[in-house]
Amino acid sequence: MHGIIELILNSALLWISLQVTWSILISVFYNFCIPWIVWGSLIIAVGLKIARIPPPNLNIVQEVLGVNPLSLKKDNTMSKDHGNGEQYCMRVVAHRGGGYDFPENSLTAFRNSKERGCTAVELDLCLTKDNVPIIFHDLTIDRVTGKTGNVKDMTWDQLKQLDIAHNHPLKDKFIEGEKIPLLCEAVETCLSNEQRIIIDIKESRMEIVQVILDTYKKYPKLYQRAIVSSFNPIIVYMIRRKEPRIVAGLAWRPHYFSRVSYSGSDGPGPTKYNNPFKHIAVCLFDHIYAWMFHCFIYYIVGVSTLLLHKDVLNQYIIRKWYNRDIRIMAWTVNLPSEKLHFSRLFKVTYLTDTLLVEKDM
Repeated sequence: MHGIIELILNSALLWISLQVTWSILISVFYNFCIPWIVWGSLIIAVGLKIARIPPPNLNIVQEVLGVNPLSLKKDNTMSKDHGNGEQYCMRVVAHRGGGYDFPENSLTAFRNSKERGCTAVELDLCLTKDNVPIIFHDLTIDRVTGKTGNVKDMTWDQLKQLDIAHNHPLKDKFIEGEKIPLLCEAVETCLSNEQRIIIDIKESRMEIVQVILDTYKKYPKLYQRAIVSSFNPIIVYMIRRKEPRIVAGLAWRPHYFSRVSYSGSDGPGPTKYNNPFKHIAVCLFDHIYAWMFHCFIYYIVGVSTLLLHKDVLNQYIIRKWYNRDIRIMAWTVNLPSEKLHFSRLFKVTYLTDTLLVEKDM
């Protein structure tokens, strides 16, 4: 199915290209006028420029992200001054606080990442039924709690009773269990530990925009310590439209809208939708969105970093985004051999679920 859709799209692009080329030739050599595509392109370019939210000042971005690993010397050493007033480079990010070592997205995991010397954590933000911002990744509670239910259909009073260590491989270490933290609890913990924070928004409701704005207002230090990220560019755009000082990123992987997962070795995972017509529609959207994402969505949103699936990265892609002044972060890198590959050869920041073998964070 994927191959057929790709063939149809490429055929359509070829036909459009031929039509456009023919139209240009007729306009220039027969009608002696400027082709319509030139005027249309100028109008679109102006529209994109007007709609765009420029990224924050470079000094603010460097305050949050530190020096770009690609800018380091070949021996990975840093000079004394990087323009941000401190010798800092975000090399490793504890994904969900390091969910293999401690229950994911728990305060204990965030504290452990600090003890392991990790300077940055990634956490997942969503809303309960009564619009309480909590730190939780999945749409359902099934995987980590052993219970059943949709997060959006449950209140905070219901969710705060759950044990998120219930299904953890090392659950015997957590005799008293672990609770779902509130956003404010996670932010206060990480800020007190002087850690950078990647707030990955899993919520699709627009109420989350005001939640982020209120959180930054309550904790102004987040402007120098946090990144707001999401797979949904509309959410990030709305946040930055109201507060352009916020450093932001976008996450992306192939087949995000049509498949549950993706692996470079195994290919796309199971389909998200059983309805064949719906599946075909989202497959088409995946291809269109991938093109839009890499061509102009990043530009309109004004992102400072991209969180990309590790299996799509190569040095060409990393250098392309570097030339656009956008940092690349790879997720999720867990094998020691992969960590060496991404840190020493690719020289990019990576997100990891375990900090047990980290040497330089």
